[in-house]
Amino acid sequence: MTIAEFIVKYGITAETVQADGNPNIDAQEWGPGAQHWRVTLWRRDGERMEVTFTQGSGHTTVPTAADVLECLASDADVINHDTFESWAEDFGLDTDSRTAEQTYKACRTQTESLRRFLGEGTFEELLLDVEQD
Repeated sequence: MTIAEFIVKYGITAETVQADGNPNIDAQEWGPGAQHWRVTLWRRDGERMEVTFTQGSGHTTVPTAADVLECLASDADVINHDTFESWAEDFGLDTDSRTAEQTYKACRTQTESLRRFLGEGTFEELLLDVEQD
């Protein structure tokens, strides 16, 4: 199933508003052309999830529900480590880095929010049955 088919199947839409920054990232690493967005994802049953979403300078359009869900799914797919140290080692990051630890914690929190937003079965379907670009 494609991300577009998944979105139609579950009636997911996005409301997007430009934001001043993203508290979960180091703005200097993204450079001055990065754009930050506050995105609210909605399901047809009224469930919602809010996330701050950042795009690099090469992206010139407002992010879509598909853009945001693909990134959330990608993050969720790699955050399945029991500890920060295990996750950091897999990505070649310094296990003493507070910045890396902050990223890990943000991804874990975001993944749990996505799981609650979609429900367990739909969350698993997103990770296992939706083609990733």
